[in-house]
Amino acid sequence: MLLQTFEVILLSMQVVWIILQLIVSAFLLVKMFQTKQYNLLPLILFFILNSIRMIIYAFTPYIILYLIIIQIPNILLLIFIKLTFFRNKKSPFKFFLITLILVRSIDLWIRLQYGITIPMREPLDESYLIYYYSILLSISLSFLFSHLWLGIVSIKYYKSLKSIKIEPWIKKRYQIIGIASIIYAFSIFLYYVIPYNFIPGQDLFSIIFVAILTSFVVFYSSAMFIAWVMPTRLKTYFNKDYQIISDKEFEENELLELIKEDLKKNSHK
Repeated sequence: MLLQTFEVILLSMQVVWIILQLIVSAFLLVKMFQTKQYNLLPLILFFILNSIRMIIYAFTPYIILYLIIIQIPNILLLIFIKLTFFRNKKSPFKFFLITLILVRSIDLWIRLQYGITIPMREPLDESYLIYYYSILLSISLSFLFSHLWLGIVSIKYYKSLKSIKIEPWIKKRYQIIGIASIIYAFSIFLYYVIPYNFIPGQDLFSIIFVAILTSFVVFYSSAMFIAWVMPTRLKTYFNKDYQIISDKEFEENELLELIKEDLKKNSHK
């Protein structure tokens, strides 16, 4: 009975994750067309593909469509970072991109060839351990090159915007994205704690551990929802000591212009 309860809780968390990411992607899609901020497109696709892969995984993780989809989201997030923060500025983007394409291609080949997933769904032969840890390395690099980089850059911009006269909730967006991304990036190392022959659903411990892993994803999705689709009450709270002098859309555009100006200045240094 207890095991079934945890399974229901886990399923509920996964549904929340999917719904939050789809809401954020829909909001950003509308925003992109309204403001013509096409740098948001990779981020929109990132959220959509993450939702799709989770839905597919509920049925089977071995179909080719699923194996292809899971290789793409972090690369899209990397492109979003480049287009938003480093369009005219030197960055490690090319190195990160080439590395991710390489390791994710190897990841796809291993999964197709040996049917390995992390965590596993069936016992793994020890002779395949090198492939198991190759996939784990691929996932780790994907998280560090995309989520961690986004987190660091967002915190940097949050600090640089502190003295600029724009609505505080817009500044808070970058702080929320930064903190959530950094925490989520390091959550990948939880996979190094579990043994290679760990199979979810076998016992109560495995269900609890997967629930912990899923909680990080739900936390990240919730933070992205708050950051991008910020509720009015929260905006009001962040703006309580601020005298609003223009509407939201103008402030958003002003922020983007400030970022562009900063990028141009840094690119000429």
